[in-house]
Amino acid sequence: MSLFKFFRKAMKWGTIISTLLFVGITLVQIYGRFFMTKAPSWTEEAARVAFIYAIAFAAGLAVRGAYYVNFGFLVEKFSQKNQELLQYFIWIITSLFILVFTYHAFEFLMMGTVEKSPSLKYPMTISFSGIAIMGISILVHLLNEKPKNTKMPKQ
Repeated sequence: MSLFKFFRKAMKWGTIISTLLFVGITLVQIYGRFFMTKAPSWTEEAARVAFIYAIAFAAGLAVRGAYYVNFGFLVEKFSQKNQELLQYFIWIITSLFILVFTYHAFEFLMMGTVEKSPSLKYPMTISFSGIAIMGISILVHLLNEKPKNTKMPKQ
């Protein structure tokens, strides 16, 4: 198994596990609000972290599947050569933007070493690392995927 395939599989499992945790924690919160005198205070914060991780893990997979919004209807008006040039330009600009984003995500991550979460009292680097994971995930998928055509993905 190649390193990229392992990485992609880890992102898929991270997305699945984080989403299931988000749903499970949210159900605990709903149960607490309806059937307990006071909902557990940790559920809101834990659900937020699970949601951040679900998005972080899935972001690169969305790049790979071409599920982000694009202007394919506009690009299709250009000649094939200009479409390829535009897609290459977009790929370069997006890759550079995500590279800068990921760099600053690690700076942000370092700021969390001195902070604690309000409810669960864990280091905020755990929450902040979701941003770095998202940047790495998108960057790895962008660098592994060459610029594609602008056709919409098949459903």
